[in-house]
Formats: sequence, structure tokens, C-alpha cells
Amino acid sequence: MSLFQLAHQQRRFIFGFVALAILVGLAAYGAMARQEDPSFPYRPGTIQAVYPGLAAQQVAKLIVEPLEEELLQVEEIDFFRSVIRDNVAIITLLLKDTIYDTDTAWDKVRRAMERAETQFPEGPISLDLNDRRMDIPAIVLSVVGTDDPLVLEDAADEIKKQLLATSGVSRIEVQGEPDRELVVEVDSTELNRLGINRNYIVGLLQARNQVVPGGLINVGEKFIRVNNFSDIQSLQELQLLPVPLPSGQQVLLGTIASIRMEPKMPAVAQVFHNGERAVQLGIYALRGQTDILSLGHRIRDNLEKIAPQYEPLQIKETFFQPDYVKSRLSNLERSLMISTLIIAAVVLLALGWRTGIMVALVLPVVAIITLAIYNMLGGILHQIAIIGVVVSLGILIDNAIVIVESIEANLRAGADRMTAASDAVKQLAMPLFSSTGTTIAAFIPLLLSKGNTADFTRAIPEMIVIALIISYLISIFVVPLVAVYWLREGRQRQVPGARPVARLALAVNSVHPLIPVVGVVLLLVATASLLPLVKQQFFPAASRNQIQVDLTFPAGTPVNYTAEKSLQLEQVLQARDDVNAVMRSVGSSGFRFYYNLSTLPSVSNFARLMVYTESPAVNADIIHWLDNEFQRQMPEATLVAKTLGQGPPIVAPIELRLHGFNKDELFSGAQQALAILDDIEGSRTVRSDLDTGLPELGLRFSDYTGQDLGVSRVELTQAIFSQTTGLASGEFRYDKDPVTIRVRSPEGENTPLAAIPSMYVYSDSSTVPLVSLAQLDTQWADAEIHHYDGRETVTIYSELTEGAASNLVLNEFFQRLAGNPLPPSVTLELGGEAAESDDANQAILSSAPLGIAVLLFFMMVQFNSFRRLAIIFTAIPLAAVGIIPGLILMDQPFGFQSLLGVIALIGIVVNNAIVLMDLVDAKLASGSSVLEAVQQAIEQRTAPILITTATTVLGLLPLIFSESSLWPPLASAIVSGLVMSTLLTLILVPSLIRLLVKPKSQQMESNAAVVSP
Repeated sequence: MSLFQLAHQQRRFIFGFVALAILVGLAAYGAMARQEDPSFPYRPGTIQAVYPGLAAQQVAKLIVEPLEEELLQVEEIDFFRSVIRDNVAIITLLLKDTIYDTDTAWDKVRRAMERAETQFPEGPISLDLNDRRMDIPAIVLSVVGTDDPLVLEDAADEIKKQLLATSGVSRIEVQGEPDRELVVEVDSTELNRLGINRNYIVGLLQARNQVVPGGLINVGEKFIRVNNFSDIQSLQELQLLPVPLPSGQQVLLGTIASIRMEPKMPAVAQVFHNGERAVQLGIYALRGQTDILSLGHRIRDNLEKIAPQYEPLQIKETFFQPDYVKSRLSNLERSLMISTLIIAAVVLLALGWRTGIMVALVLPVVAIITLAIYNMLGGILHQIAIIGVVVSLGILIDNAIVIVESIEANLRAGADRMTAASDAVKQLAMPLFSSTGTTIAAFIPLLLSKGNTADFTRAIPEMIVIALIISYLISIFVVPLVAVYWLREGRQRQVPGARPVARLALAVNSVHPLIPVVGVVLLLVATASLLPLVKQQFFPAASRNQIQVDLTFPAGTPVNYTAEKSLQLEQVLQARDDVNAVMRSVGSSGFRFYYNLSTLPSVSNFARLMVYTESPAVNADIIHWLDNEFQRQMPEATLVAKTLGQGPPIVAPIELRLHGFNKDELFSGAQQALAILDDIEGSRTVRSDLDTGLPELGLRFSDYTGQDLGVSRVELTQAIFSQTTGLASGEFRYDKDPVTIRVRSPEGENTPLAAIPSMYVYSDSSTVPLVSLAQLDTQWADAEIHHYDGRETVTIYSELTEGAASNLVLNEFFQRLAGNPLPPSVTLELGGEAAESDDANQAILSSAPLGIAVLLFFMMVQFNSFRRLAIIFTAIPLAAVGIIPGLILMDQPFGFQSLLGVIALIGIVVNNAIVLMDLVDAKLASGSSVLEAVQQAIEQRTAPILITTATTVLGLLPLIFSESSLWPPLASAIVSGLVMSTLLTLILVPSLIRLLVKPKSQQMESNAAVVSP
């Protein structure tokens, strides 16, 4: 019993199963979780080490070096960067691309941290690991309406509690809230008059503010708890605390000190919503099958209910990801629909209305069933998945066209419909299986590769592979059954354009076969010579109406000064007609609301502004104005303006890391590389993390004088610290959260520098002027120290001007560096786009052997001939003839999307070659000569090949003209490469067949000669 006969016997089951699969697919499409982009594994992480009082050099030596030594032993870590400042070190880690069990890897990092802690000096060390940096908030809200950040913080905390109950919410983080503390301000003049110091008051507070349990009393039936109110219960109690004086008298603390709750000093990160002081809430969705669109509706519904409770405060949307998801998916779904209609029109025009309708219906059926399977496998509907369906449309219809054309040919030959369908399936089931397998094999490297880039694009090969498998099954089992009831015997139709192309191919193949082969080889060589002109761009910028503007001042700049200067930039931007809104974060980079947005450690000299423009079209003009006009108005700051990127996050397209153990040579080499890169056309906003240093006031304490006057070094240090930062004296536990009680001067961090020498230091026995105890001088100290994998490093970054390519800029940089090399102790390595592109390509290459093996398997099953295998493989380079000139003419860069297009092309080009070779073999088996077989194959296979090319090319046109910047390079590569490779395949493959393939009679004679003794 043939395969078709078996299918015909079970036709009710097959039709019912297909109908059920379509219903499941439609239901899946309506219920699938929707997001804009795929989620990434938790590979990035951050370690923050805090040790108050240590200078940057001490933090590096005592904290970071032991920690880095332990981290270097964790094999799962790819690399880590350390940024070291006074009191704190931030270590950013990235796990290797091959790591998917990230929880286990981060447990190893935690154990390394525990081992390092045993080597730290004693003291108040805080060591925290954040291994969830890949999470981004789906929604960012701003609470505004007052300049009092404490009021905003209280409201934000209450709103957070109410929104946490929303279904689909994982967690809510708050940013821009001030760390509050209970401040006890005592003026130095008043302390001098009373003969006490702040350390004395700290001791009183600590003695009064102890938690001492009162115990329980058993009264028979129950216990009674004794509450002795040993700690401070209210601010009034603090006001009434008696302070004994050396004279024997007492004063109330409230009479000599100002006691109040206020934001912690020095000031921490601040956020502003269109100029208004704000506290922001970042709402994170549950990872996995969470529909962002539905979550957005629920959040908005809840906000409408709770917003009136907080008036006159307002809750404003800073970022609302569901709106972007809806817009992006709607545009892509529209492209999918247009592509489907275009392909259906091509099929109807080429095959006639009756045949065309049947073939065209394969498109939605396969697409819907593909969605059903993708959903069952846990897939999420995002832009990458939809693009996978769009790319597969032109490919998947090929099987149905071949089957239907074969059935129609059998009908014209006089066979009845059952026999025509049965013979077509019998003849084509195996060839189509092989051709489908070879196309799938081309996508195996993408499917199996690992890393952030592969994780981002994996839905494309997943969708294409599923669609191809479903297409084969539908074409073999369903289309012939439908054809029995639907197709009628009809005349053979001519595909528009097929006859002239076939005549051209026949004319070329009428000459000696070496001539076309040499011509194609020369064309390939000429095309390869154009390769240096192709721009390279790993991933294009996002087509969003948003601009990221980073403003960095010299190290040591106070956050208030950063806020003042960044406000000037914000006001200038808001005055522009093409700017709709500006969100500003001072002292931090704010919420990472977009997957590609880079985050930086919190630091007082940094501000980030997110500028919402009228449309993506005006982004370039605003960036050019910021670079060339505004930057001159603020020369002390480094201003970096750019659009949001796509693909794995990188700090800048060009990144140069310089390492060296000789600090002077390292800094000299960095300055040299910086100057070279800044002078190259195409580079923009060239900067480095080269440390500019920090002024330091040195107090050189005289131990001899201190001992003589009864003052210790610790007492001197506490006197200075209490004047500027303040001394912690326990916690006040009856606010909404426990807060530190801090005793300091009214001036705090704003203490005039001239007041330091005139300070007095109190001991148990004397009061001594500070200038009598220590010599004061100024010096220059390290502000920041940067390490990469434990080595001291200077990193240089550069943006690119519009139209520039990183590969061309780097080529020019290395040419100039060759004539002026770096110092011998300095080594240079690449980061940015170059490193990410190399990693992505290496990931594909590592899995390519399996794809090639599968490709070889299917072709050997089909042909069992090394010569035929070689002929088919020669068709693969033909894609380059179209891709390279096409990208140059369309001004599209070659990046990872273009590479995806090349991989898709391999499957299509190989398919075209297989279609020709298969028919040539069939004609040779029937007794035709090689030339006759080649000519007949060209005449009969040109039309199906052109239909496949036309459906693929025209189906991708909506992507070429898409509003998104992500997909035109992919579509351009496929379209330009496919058009040229199709024409050249019809020329080169037949010529190679004439050169290498022998007629059956000659093959038999050769085999007999080998076998005979």
C-alpha cells in the first residue's frame, strides 16, 4: 500500500486533525503571552562592596584584589570589570555564553565571595550580589506633585504595596527615594561653650537607645509581657533626653540640638519627570508566560482606582512597555498579512485561480499550526517569532507548488485524479523530504548556537524549522487529498518571465560548459573585491522616538552640582519643538527599562536624560545639535548622546581595552590611542575612563604631640567625621522603616574648607586646636581605579557618526597605530561590536559542523554521489554575488541580521540546485544524453524555481520598507542574494553537470571495468 493510499484511507482522521490543529493555533494566537523582545538568561551580575572610610587605593588592595583572585577561579565567569572608588567597589560580572543553569553558577560566585571575605580586614564591610540584572521593568511610574522627596517616598511606598497584588507582577522597585535618617545637629560653637563634643552625645544616645527585653511574668492562666521601653520611642523623647555637662548641670538635648527627619547626606540619586522632582516605581512582570499587554491593562485599571487617594500628588507614566509591544507587534503582524497576500497573488497569477487558491491556503494553515506548536513548546509571541514566520512564508510554499504541479502534469498525461495524486506522492515524497531536510540543516547552526545573540534571534530558526516540517507534512498528506476533490485537468500555464529566463539559460548552456563556469568564477572574484566596501554593523539602532543622553562630570563632582548642570540641559531640550518630554536621573542611570540599555554604577558625577522626541526621524538632528552645539556650552562635562540600540547590550560600538602593569606607560598609551581614534573620520564622542584624580586634604597627625596633649588619632578622626558626615548612634525604630540616628554639624558636607584648621578636638582631659595636632596639606589621589579580569585597565569608547561603520574606523585605527605603536608593556584588546560579533560568529561556527553533517546526510540519501554533492555545494557561494553588491547599493550594513539572511539563502539555493539535479537524473535514467537532460531540466524546472524566488522576494518586501531598523538588512540580504543566485544557479549548475556527470551507459561501463579482473 502506497503512502497516498494509506493517507486516503485515513482522510477523515487527517482532515479532522488538521482542522483541530488550526483551531488550537487560532486559540494559541489569541491567548499567547506577548512581549516586544525575547528574555535573556541571568548571565550579568553585579557585586557591590562597601567599606566606609577607605580610600580608593585601599579598597583596591584590601577588598577588590582578594575578591578578584577568588572570582578568577570560577570557571563559569566570562569576564568581570571592577570600578573602585573611595568607600566602594562595583564589580560587574558576565557568565559565559554557554551557561544556561545560571542559578548554580551564581551559587559558585557566592561561595567565592565567602572565601574572599575571610581575607578582608575587620570593619563594617557590606558585600552584596545582584544576579538579576537582566530583568527590566515593564512599566515605570513617577510620583510627582511636591518638591519634598520624603512625601513622595511615603506615597510611592504605599502605591507599591497596592500594586504588588496585581496579577502578573513579580516585584516593584523604587528609585529616586531619599535614604532618610534622623539627624541630631549640634553647632560646634555651642559644643565649645558647653565643653563637650559630638562623640559624647553619641555615647548618651547609644546608652539610652538599647533594646533590652523585659521578660515574661507567669500569672497562672497566661503570661504577661513586660515592656520597659528601653529604646527611644518618639522624637519627643529624644528632645527631652538630659545631657549631663562637665559643670555638673544638665540640659535637654532639644535645647542645644536641632532634631529632625531628613534625607541622608551626602545626597543620593534623584529622578525628575519633565522637570518635576519624582520618586519612580519600576514594575517587573513575572518571567515567562506573562502577557505584557494584559498586565498593562490591569495596572492602568488599578491606577485609576488608587490615584485619587494621593491627590494632590500625581502618578504619571514614565515608560509603558505594553504600548511599545502593541505597536511593534501590530506593525509586524501587518507585514505578515501583506506578505501572505503578496505571495498568494503571485501563486494565483502563476498557477491559475483553481490551483492557486489551493496552494495559497497552505500559507495560513502552516502558519497557524506553526504558532500552535510554538506555543505548546513554551514560546512567547514577540517580534523575533513573527519575523521567523515572515521569512518562512516564501520557503514553505515550495513543497506544495511542486506536489500540485506534478499532480497536474499527471492529469494532463491522462491519469485519473487518484492515480495522479498517488504517483506524485510516490515520486516526490523522498526528494521533498531531502530538500526540506537540507533547508532545515542550514538553520541548525542558528538553532544550536549559544550566547546572548543566539538567545535573541533563536525564535527565527525555531519558527522556520517548525514551519518547514509542517509544510512538508501538509504537502505530502493533505494537499494530494484536497487535489483529488479540487483539481481538474487543465492546460499547462506559463509562469510570467519563466520562458525568457529559460531561453537565456539554454543559450548559455549551448556553448562549451567551461565558458559559463569561468564567467561565474570571475564574477565571484569581482564581487569579493567589493567586500572591503561593505559596512559592518553588529545590530542597528532601535527605531524609537527616544534618545539616551549621558552627562559625566569630573570625578568627585557633588550630586547637587550634577543636578544643577543637568537641569540646564533638560531645560534647553524641553525648549525644542521636536522634543516631547525629558526624564532625568541624577547620580544613577535610572531604571533599565529597555533590554539593550546599559546601566552604570551609581555615582555623584553622572546624570542620564531620556529624551522623548516627536518621531525617530528627528533623533539624528537632535544628537547632532547636542554634539556640535550644546557640548561647547558645557566643556567640563562629557556628553554622550545616542539612540537606543538592539541586540546584546554594549557600552559603545567601539571599545578599546588597554592593559599594563606600568601605570605611567598605560596612561601614556591610553592618551596616544585616544588621540588617534579621535582623529579618525567616523568616530564621535571619543572618551575614556582614564582617572583624572581627586583633590585630597591630608591630615598628618603627630603621635608625639597627641600623646603629650592627651588626644588620640581616633579622637581626631571622629572629630573630623562628626563635623562633615556625622557619627552614627544607633537606629530609630519607630519610623516606617528603621533609620540611622546621626549626630553632625549643621554644615555637614558643606563645611567650609577654611573651618577645618580652626576646629577643636576634645579628649577626656583636654581641648586642643586641630592645628596643634596635625599638619594640613593638599595632594592628588586616585578617584577611580578600573580593573578588567583583575588587571588594571583603561578603556576607550567611541560612538559613530551617521553612516559610519565600526569595521572601517577600526581598520583605519590599526593602520595608524602600526606607524606609531603603543608602549611595549601595553596590550590592547577589542570590545564593543567587534567582540560581540566575533562571539556570535564563533557560536554559530561551533555548531556549524552538525548542520553541515545533516546537510550532507540528506543530499547523500538523495543522490549517493560525491560529484553531485560537489555540484550542489558550488551553488552556495553564488549568494554572495547578489548580497555584497545589494547591500552596497541599498546602503545597508552587514551584521548579524544579514548573516541570518545568508543562512536562509543557503537553504533556498541548495534547494534550487537539488530540483535541477533531481530532474537531470530522472532524464538520464530514461535514456537521455547529458545535454538533453540538462536542457529538459532547465525547461521544466525554471518555472518552479522562479515561483519560489518570486514568493520569497516579494514576501520580504514589507520588511525592507519596515519602520523597524532591525529587519531591512535581513530582508535586503535575502532579496538581493536570491535574485542573483537564482539566475546563476540556472547557469552554473547545468554547466557543471555537463562537465562532471556521465550518462548512465558510461557509468555502467566504468563500473564494469572496475569490477572485471
